[in-house]
Amino acid sequence: MTNREISDIFSAIGSLLQIRGDDAFRARIYERAADIINKFPPELSGGTAKQDAHGYDKEAVQQLRATPGIGKAIEDKTIEMLETGRCKYYDNLIAEMGPGILEVLEIRGVGVKTVGRFYQELGVRNLEDLQALLESGKLNQMKGMGKKTVQMIAESLEFRMELRKARPLRNALQLSEQIVGNLTPLIADGWIKQEPEWTGHLRRLEEICRGIELIVMCEDEAAFRFADGNVPDPLRSFLKPFSENPITFKTGDRIAYVYDSDTASFVETDRTEPTDDVRETLPVLQFSVDREFTVSLYLCTPATYALTLFLTTATDAHFSALPDSSALRTTEPDITEAGIYEKLGLSYIPPELRHDGASVTAAKDNTLPELVEFTDLRGDLHAHTDWSDGRQTIQDMVAAAQAEGLEYFAITDHSISSVIANGLDKKRLLEQIKQVRELNAAVDGITVLAGSEVDIRRSGKLDFPDEILAQLDIVVASVHSSFTLTEAEMTKRIIRAIENPFVHIIGHPTGRMLGHRPMYPLNVGAIIEAAAENNTVLEINGSPNRLDLDPQFVRMAKAAGVRLSVNTDAHDIPQLAHRRTGLNVARRGWLTKAEVINTYTLEELGEKYGIGKCL
Repeated sequence: MTNREISDIFSAIGSLLQIRGDDAFRARIYERAADIINKFPPELSGGTAKQDAHGYDKEAVQQLRATPGIGKAIEDKTIEMLETGRCKYYDNLIAEMGPGILEVLEIRGVGVKTVGRFYQELGVRNLEDLQALLESGKLNQMKGMGKKTVQMIAESLEFRMELRKARPLRNALQLSEQIVGNLTPLIADGWIKQEPEWTGHLRRLEEICRGIELIVMCEDEAAFRFADGNVPDPLRSFLKPFSENPITFKTGDRIAYVYDSDTASFVETDRTEPTDDVRETLPVLQFSVDREFTVSLYLCTPATYALTLFLTTATDAHFSALPDSSALRTTEPDITEAGIYEKLGLSYIPPELRHDGASVTAAKDNTLPELVEFTDLRGDLHAHTDWSDGRQTIQDMVAAAQAEGLEYFAITDHSISSVIANGLDKKRLLEQIKQVRELNAAVDGITVLAGSEVDIRRSGKLDFPDEILAQLDIVVASVHSSFTLTEAEMTKRIIRAIENPFVHIIGHPTGRMLGHRPMYPLNVGAIIEAAAENNTVLEINGSPNRLDLDPQFVRMAKAAGVRLSVNTDAHDIPQLAHRRTGLNVARRGWLTKAEVINTYTLEELGEKYGIGKCL
């Protein structure tokens, strides 16, 4: 387990203890441990080179034990998680209180104390219990529950319940990796020829996935005639954990089967008429994980691989916009996806653009954009260090960025209003600028920019006055508070920041947190218009928890001539990989190299946007 995963478990324990009504001091022990481990410099798991026989870095654990605030109980539980990947104490709390109680804590308008009251006074254990309270009107009668708070809870609950049918991309990818790993024995057994490939939502890299779809290539069609009773033993083992929910197999002959876990075989349940939709004829094995989230394994042979990948990547809207698909019923054995598009009279459409019919129209006219590539990115303009809520020093973050081959790297720690993130006041910011300047003079091969992620206060005023902002190479202005403003108020607030001549970039402009909260009320069109008028850049925040802007807004910004910046918002070295997830959004938003400012040289950034002006 990583430090962050261990920290999350301890944080959850602290919350659970408070909800249950335990001693507050005891809960704070776990919350403090979570904070310490989250910011702890070395990874406790070590890495292959530093792992001992137990599978973790014993020296790092001893260093942790010597840290004030880390007692033996925390040390023991940390070691338990490093060795087993589990924490028995946490598991017991979840078994007692219910796995859904932490979901209630994610609802906007409530904190841990309010959830504690829900749990202790009203018996709330999950979102369904909370929904029942809302529908019965009992929540309105609870002391301290004003009309506005109840409305906020209701809206947030609706958002969370809808998300149960889906997963943020990051979580879907993690689950996909587990499933692919569990399929490995079938590769060794020879039933699968190669590691399964993403398709559908995953291949389009959509921010929210409503299922996992994988392409599974077998040697020939005989390999998936297991509906006749020939179920390979590794497949039985693979399906067993999912057998509490229906497991279905639909063949290319339009026959449906349901898996009988008692006999470990497939039983025919339905036959349907032929269809004009060629996608409906694909053999597919489907099962559910965690409520309504479906996994689909599309089975194919080497001869049908490219066609299956092509058919399953597109959304319904994209597929419907294609020319007559009758030609797709038969394809050459070695045809590629590019060959299939050519057969349809279209230029090749990248998977990220197979979301709707717009790309089909552009492919017909041969006007598809040449999308920005990962290798085009020269630098990162939004990152944090241990001066605020990051985990690594400025020196370590810069060294890692240099190792990544970046030409420039901006240090943009939080400002004073972000108290929870240890935001910098004027004095600390000036001290940091001095240190960044010294480091930049000392290192070769990368330019280090002195910047700040400055809070946009409720009024639209920034945390620092202009005379301080003027000393920075780059200013990223972001909203981190007061999310309940009206659309008009929030829009006015951000536009005021856009109009500040020292602001270069608006960070994570809509404030969404995937799987946790929707964007705040905002007139995005007005924001884009203001950005165009003031030559202000809008950020594509690559954090998998944000991926903000949404691709639809990226396309709006592109149409208005607004430039965008793909930033990591990294808080530690591994998060420098967020450049790639941010790039995925840029590509889904149809951006070319010229429309992403991170592809510019430092000289170009200075000429066009004044970034790096103080160097």
